[in-house]
Amino acid sequence: MPQDTLSFIQRLQEYGILGYAWILLVSFWAGTAKYLTSLNGKKPTIFGWLSETCVSGFVGIIAAMTCQYYQLDFLLTSAITGICAHNGTRSLYLIGEILKKNTTSLNRIASEPTDTALMAKRKEQDDEKHDK
Repeated sequence: MPQDTLSFIQRLQEYGILGYAWILLVSFWAGTAKYLTSLNGKKPTIFGWLSETCVSGFVGIIAAMTCQYYQLDFLLTSAITGICAHNGTRSLYLIGEILKKNTTSLNRIASEPTDTALMAKRKEQDDEKHDK
């Protein structure tokens, strides 16, 4: 993936206000659909709907930013945004895994240190604690 040289503000201008308004609308729509299907005969509440749409809006924006990073088509970005927003926070884990797998700098940050000397020192300390 080529290195992106545009700033966040330039990226916002690329989609434009209408583009991000559409992304938010799709996200809120997906959140509403998720909320309505999860009622199972319970009475709907404004707070329940509002909390579901806020979470969906957040997840949708994160999904759209990820799609934009990978330079996907706007229609595909909208579809992925809706799917991720409907799935809620479960999508954040999947987005994180995709980013770790496909982005070397994130993969390096996310991986645990494998310094063998440090691990050996910890093992010695643990052995000393058990011997006491």
